[in-house]
Amino acid sequence: MNEQRNVTSNERRQAANPPSETKTRILECSRKLFSERTFAQVSLKEIAEAAGVSAPLIIKHFQSKENLFKQTVDFSTSAAALFKGPFEELGRTSITETLSAPTTAHYSIIRTMTVTDGSDTSLSAIGEAVKRDILSVLEQRIQEEAPFPDPEPQLRAQAAMALLTGLSLMRRVGDTDFQEFPPDALADYYAELVQQILNGHAPAQ
Repeated sequence: MNEQRNVTSNERRQAANPPSETKTRILECSRKLFSERTFAQVSLKEIAEAAGVSAPLIIKHFQSKENLFKQTVDFSTSAAALFKGPFEELGRTSITETLSAPTTAHYSIIRTMTVTDGSDTSLSAIGEAVKRDILSVLEQRIQEEAPFPDPEPQLRAQAAMALLTGLSLMRRVGDTDFQEFPPDALADYYAELVQQILNGHAPAQ
C-alpha cells in the first residue's frame, strides 16, 4: 500500500514537470551517484529515488542503465579548466589543473574510467566523450593559435592528452610516492613538455 502511494506521488511529480526537465534531473542525479561509486554499485532504484521519479520512467527515457551512464559522460567541464587562457600558457594551465583537480570530480577521465563496468559500451562512451569534449576543443585551438604548422593539430592534441592523462593516472594510482614530488618541480617539468607538443614545429626543410 505504501509503495503504491509512493509511486502515485512520484507520477504526480513527474506529470508536473516537462519531460526535458525530468531527463535533466535524472542525468544530474546519475552523474553525481556515478562519480561517488562504481557503475555496478549504483542501482536504478537509487537514481530514481534521488531524482524523485520511478525506475520505469528512467527506462522509458534512457532504455537501460548502460545507456543512461553513456549520456552522463561529459568532459566539457574538464576541457574548460584544462584549456582556459592564452595559448602560450596552456602547458602550465593544463598541468596545474591535472595536478590539482579533485580526484573524485565527475569530469575526471581517470575517475570515470575507474567507475565503469569495463564493458565495451562504457569504454566506447568515454572515448566518444573525450573526442567530442576535449580533443576537438584542443585541436581547434592548435589549428587557430599554434605558432607552428607541424605536425597536424589532431596528432598534437592526442599527444598532449596522452601526457596529461598519463600524469593523472600516475597521480591517482600509478605511483604511491607521487605526493612526495615538489608540486612546483612537477609543474615546471611537465608544463614545458606539454607546451612544446602544443606549439609544434616549423616544416622540415
